[in-house]
Amino acid sequence: MKTKIFLIAIFLLAAMLLGSCTSTPDLPQNTEPPNSDSTTEIPPEKPVDPFESLRASNEEWISYGLAAFESGKQVENLKEFFSDRNNMTYLTLYDHFFTYDKEKSVPVAEALFAFIYNEYGVEALLDLDKRCEYKSAYLKSLGSEIEYINAPEIEVFLASMDFSSNATYKYIISFGNITYYFKDFSAGSPSQYHSLLYYSTTGLLEMIEYLKSNNLNEGLDTERKFNYYMTFDGSGYSKTLSSNGNMYINDSSSTLHEAVHAMGITKNNNIWLSEGICNYFGTSLGFNDQIAASCIQIFTMAKQGYFDGNEQYVLYKKVYEDYIARGGKIDSVDTFDFRLYSDVQARAELDANTYKTLGDAYKIVEQTDCNAVGNELSYEQATSLVLYLADTYGIEKVLEAYRSQDIEAAFGKGYDDLKTDWLTYLYK
Repeated sequence: MKTKIFLIAIFLLAAMLLGSCTSTPDLPQNTEPPNSDSTTEIPPEKPVDPFESLRASNEEWISYGLAAFESGKQVENLKEFFSDRNNMTYLTLYDHFFTYDKEKSVPVAEALFAFIYNEYGVEALLDLDKRCEYKSAYLKSLGSEIEYINAPEIEVFLASMDFSSNATYKYIISFGNITYYFKDFSAGSPSQYHSLLYYSTTGLLEMIEYLKSNNLNEGLDTERKFNYYMTFDGSGYSKTLSSNGNMYINDSSSTLHEAVHAMGITKNNNIWLSEGICNYFGTSLGFNDQIAASCIQIFTMAKQGYFDGNEQYVLYKKVYEDYIARGGKIDSVDTFDFRLYSDVQARAELDANTYKTLGDAYKIVEQTDCNAVGNELSYEQATSLVLYLADTYGIEKVLEAYRSQDIEAAFGKGYDDLKTDWLTYLYK
């Protein structure tokens, strides 16, 4: 029996061993045997572009400079060119210069690009904070003792402009929703308008922020697109079309005044109120430093005797003397007192009785007579009156009077009584 069991066990063991030797392991589905001749291809590395950041720049001068550098073009030696101080403005290299005078602007762009790249490296070409420094270094490399003079903040700001051109307006310069349209630069050059572009734009943005933060923007469209058409037709008076808010500028100091009109101050039933409010925000609060600088320049000329014996400018001298006598300062735009300036200007005009009224200005601009309340005042007189009312009643009450056009309801007095109160204040 044991022998029989032993033989069965041996038989089963042999069968198991035979099965394990002859069975084929399962292969994965859809798997092909490896090809010994195949190799794995590694994609080639993309070459590094050292000028990638420059190609993304929107500045036209960099594109000209880069094209010349990559083509191996020999840049011009501009030592003689920059020995003429009038050519220094070409170093600003803002986009509109290439439309104004491409022949001179391109060589400057190529030469400056090569200098900055060779001296400071590729990233320095985009370093706006040091660009004035680099331009002065470039002039020094030419043997010039003249430094490049431009305020760094203006340099940075104007480099951010969007520039375009069309058949009607050769120079269209935009900063966000603020656009300036020039058919030409008259008898001047682009650089003569750089300060206007900077101070008008930054001043407008600051004024809008002031209106919003002080909750004075009710009924004013501060988010609109501001279109400035720089006409300079010789009339001396700017205007805003109430139909679309487009502004036509004939006086560089009027850009913020007209912007207040464009935001919605357009009612002329009480012309003294609308014009006074526009000057209140657009001039008297000092958002545009260029206006104060212009006043200081005139006063400095009066101080130096420039207007002595000149009947045409006798009013300027009188205003200056009154301004100084009443404690006004002319040492900086920050200390210039627009409130005092408006008062002494208004009083000098009333005393001399030789000034253009709001009615005169309206007729020039609109080509029609103006019989609105307050048309007998000048711009500065209307401004002084509004400043007086703002100090006495609050600017909120002045704006309320404008919105309702009901002067007596807003102030408790009519226009004539308010004017009498103002004159009493003015001559005290």
